[in-house]
Amino acid sequence: MDILLKKKLEEAFESYMYSFYTEFKRFSLEDFGTFATTVLNCYINNKSIEADDKSEAAYYLTSLYNKGIGNRITEEHLQIITKSIVEDYSIDFIVAQRLF
Repeated sequence: MDILLKKKLEEAFESYMYSFYTEFKRFSLEDFGTFATTVLNCYINNKSIEADDKSEAAYYLTSLYNKGIGNRITEEHLQIITKSIVEDYSIDFIVAQRLF
């Protein structure tokens, strides 16, 4: 995964998390999962990223979330969360509307 994609993912994450938290006063693991699956699946559908890069991108987003909550998620659980994001092909159109 190149540096431009990392920057794009980081900007999307920070922007979405900030606006979501401002409105709902929360950004739970479930909220993060919905965001991550939606943003990655939209990027894949729009050919912004290759499907082969989804796992690495999911791990990167999960690492950003973990950093934001004080690194409380263990590596084992980071891998489990990443796997669940990669295996989910859904798009939440409310999330997509907020993102794009």
